[in-house]
Amino acid sequence: MPTLKPTALAAAWDGRTLVMRRRWFCIIQTLLLGIMPLLLTGCFKDRGAEAIETDANGYFCQKCRGKMFTERKVFLEKCPKCKEDALAEVVGYRCAQDQHLTLRPKVSGPEGAAVCEQCSAQLKHALVQPHKKDLETWGASKVTP
Repeated sequence: MPTLKPTALAAAWDGRTLVMRRRWFCIIQTLLLGIMPLLLTGCFKDRGAEAIETDANGYFCQKCRGKMFTERKVFLEKCPKCKEDALAEVVGYRCAQDQHLTLRPKVSGPEGAAVCEQCSAQLKHALVQPHKKDLETWGASKVTP
């Protein structure tokens, strides 16, 4: 009956452990590479999403010139003051030069061109949704239907 020499047994054992170590290394490496992007991007807020998130809906009546806002889930179709269908949604424009927020009704045409109230700069690509405190500072009153 042939007997294995101690060196042959040790070589066979080392070969099997080496294969197992490589397999575990590959498994752990694959898991880390799969989880890493989630860990790196999960904690940052997207600037685009931040610009459209709001806690209120602002309105400007083009007939009676009323400024009002509602809660985020409440939408108006007619002005509660004059009962006319002349409401325009209010949007904000953040100036890149002085960070001032200019609130205006969302309308098309020359009257819809946004200009910073402080430095008179053209506000292009600066659209943000105003928040409740911005609308209150602008002079809007809260409306509950």
